[in-house]
Amino acid sequence: MSENKSKDHNSQSDNDEDFGLPPVNVSPLKSDPPKLVADQPAVPVAQESGSSSVPDTGKNPEKKEKKDRTNWVILLILLFILAVGYGVYHFGLMEDFNRNTPEVTTEDTTPPAVESPEPEPSPEPEAAIPETEEPTTAPQLTEIEGREGSPRYFLVVGSFIDDDLARDYSSRLNNSGLNTFLVHPYGNINFYRLAVGQFENLDLALEAMESSQNDYKENLWVLKY
Repeated sequence: MSENKSKDHNSQSDNDEDFGLPPVNVSPLKSDPPKLVADQPAVPVAQESGSSSVPDTGKNPEKKEKKDRTNWVILLILLFILAVGYGVYHFGLMEDFNRNTPEVTTEDTTPPAVESPEPEPSPEPEAAIPETEEPTTAPQLTEIEGREGSPRYFLVVGSFIDDDLARDYSSRLNNSGLNTFLVHPYGNINFYRLAVGQFENLDLALEAMESSQNDYKENLWVLKY
């Protein structure tokens, strides 16, 4: 029994040294002179019936063509999906952009037109009206024969019993550029009074008397009539 175990142990150790390979008897090779081998004609290999005459290159052309078609179909589908996605994305952004941006109209961009005021028509020159010279009336004698509603004040230059004498003196005064007033007799007065001025109040008459007294030899006085 022990012998078998030892044999087994030895054989196992031998096997470990041989790495489990069977024992090989090594013998030296004999070097024989090389023999010339005549070229033998290639023997054609009989082809099975129904096989193609095209030599087998290890790839089936039909499978390759189907695979190429499948690849092209997949590529086209991917391109289509990308195009659809880009279109949706692009138009979606454009729609949001148009919705968010206010519309710009020509009224907002173009400045308002400034209306130029129409020129006012120039007034036509009025036709010059020739000034009519008032006829200069020569100084004259005015006869006072009665009273009026309101009293008047006369600047008397002389009293005459005869109206002819009064009128002669009046003519001389008229020729010198003075208007004269002949007050006819009234009441108990029998004289004709010749005046060189008629006024509405006493103050005006007195002022005229003071300023004109030096022009007359007679004493001037004021008559209320």
